[in-house]
Amino acid sequence: MATTSAKAAEKQGVTQNVEAFLKGRFSDAQKRFQGLEGEANKAFRALETRSQVAAKEVQALWTKVQAGELRADPRVQELTKKVDEAGVELRKRLDGLQAKVVEAVGVASQSQVQQITQELGRLSKKLDVLLKPTRRAHPSTKNSGGAASSPRA
Repeated sequence: MATTSAKAAEKQGVTQNVEAFLKGRFSDAQKRFQGLEGEANKAFRALETRSQVAAKEVQALWTKVQAGELRADPRVQELTKKVDEAGVELRKRLDGLQAKVVEAVGVASQSQVQQITQELGRLSKKLDVLLKPTRRAHPSTKNSGGAASSPRA
């Protein structure tokens, strides 16, 4: 009896340790995710503010474009360059944040899935090549019935 209760107490202790460990890991993952979410929100707000400023500039310039004043204006060219740079920066930041979120969650990225798919395709072809000789080597096993394959009179 004493050993049974000792084993039960030991199992319960192990279960509690595992449960505490898993809760700790889950809590850490939630904190990391919240941190990444906060970082993403900050970046989004900053980019939203920048886009509002740029939108005002674009609207002012658009009215001038419609009036025909800005066809060769260097400021239009400068604004185009700024917009392109902001777009590139936005894509880089969002790609980085997406990669961090994917890493934190533990899900494969699209590029990883594509690599896995390519590897599976390559391995399937190798497997087909390896299996074809064995299929060709035993063609008589399919119709080994002899009399069953010939018509009866």
